[in-house]
Amino acid sequence: MTETDPYLLDSSGRRFPLTNPNTTLGRSAEAQIIIVDRRASRRHAEIQCDANGCSITDLDSTNGTSLNGLSLAVPQNLHPGDVITVGSATFTFHDPEATLRESHGPLLVVSLDQREIWVNQRPITLTPKEQVLFKLLYESRGRIISKQQIAAAVWPEYQAEVFDYQIESLIKRLREALEPDPRRPALLLTVRGQGYRLLASH
Repeated sequence: MTETDPYLLDSSGRRFPLTNPNTTLGRSAEAQIIIVDRRASRRHAEIQCDANGCSITDLDSTNGTSLNGLSLAVPQNLHPGDVITVGSATFTFHDPEATLRESHGPLLVVSLDQREIWVNQRPITLTPKEQVLFKLLYESRGRIISKQQIAAAVWPEYQAEVFDYQIESLIKRLREALEPDPRRPALLLTVRGQGYRLLASH
């Protein structure tokens, strides 16, 4: 483990490096991070790390995984200070390179009421649907938002009648409004097979 590797810190101060692409948490002796708690499943959760950061997925555990006190329903990206709870075990996520990695993107500035948006000091104008989508992404910035969540927030009147192409078209339009170079998105990212996330400072 190097000084720049991400790691988990448990409540007793033990450090668990996340140096492998996949790290399993659970009760099994084969898990990389073993949790001695009957409420923990044998393969309870998994943390995946690559050059872009780390994410956590609940592995259909019996009692679920919590991230910052909320039940983990879909995979989520991890950010420094995030608290993971599995049974009675709690871990705090640390990533020394996170600030450096996310500091090179465009500067996104949003007013408190989210009615004014600037990217690199350029004011952004959004349509009503784009505004709803942006609000959803911004209020969960850094976390993955699924297509189902987008459909429910942007088209509540359609219920289950929202198609992928409608969501993808709206994402494309929002990306064109926000990104200095929409062909190389640096703010609104696609997480393959999971959804979308907005990179922005808190």
